[in-house]
Amino acid sequence: MFELSGQTVVFVGLAALALVSYCIYFDHKRRRDPQYKRRVHERRQRELSQCALRKPPLNAEVVEYFLRHVYLGETCVRSKDWDRAVHYFANAIMICADPHILLCKLKVAVPIELYDKIIAKVRLLVSTSENWGQPSTSIIDSLTSNEDRTLESTESLACSSEMNSD
Repeated sequence: MFELSGQTVVFVGLAALALVSYCIYFDHKRRRDPQYKRRVHERRQRELSQCALRKPPLNAEVVEYFLRHVYLGETCVRSKDWDRAVHYFANAIMICADPHILLCKLKVAVPIELYDKIIAKVRLLVSTSENWGQPSTSIIDSLTSNEDRTLESTESLACSSEMNSD
């Protein structure tokens, strides 16, 4: 391959040493800046506030509401009261942190006619909540699109990956 002479090795070594020394010097200079700690603190606070805006914290009431509606929906399915089951499941989906998982479980657990009614109810809830200016989740946005076939294939892929991970 390549044969390196002694001078080339020394030159490359000195260049690497100079680069590392340069980086260490400017890192030391940057950390000794009187405003450095303030800027780092401000940046971390900005990042923290952005994270808080992206995903709202789950409090006990929301979790209790979600679990109660899922339970009531299951109870209504067992008693063949599909209209009330649709109502409870749609409300649970609307507040669910990750509706993909719930939709996958429902697709497997309930009859397809009931599942279609649930999707229709969620679409209705999304359209009314958008009229009020409330944000909706990504799965709900995809439910309102006209690409039902894409949604079905996406759901089946997501469902199969969810089922494999269980």
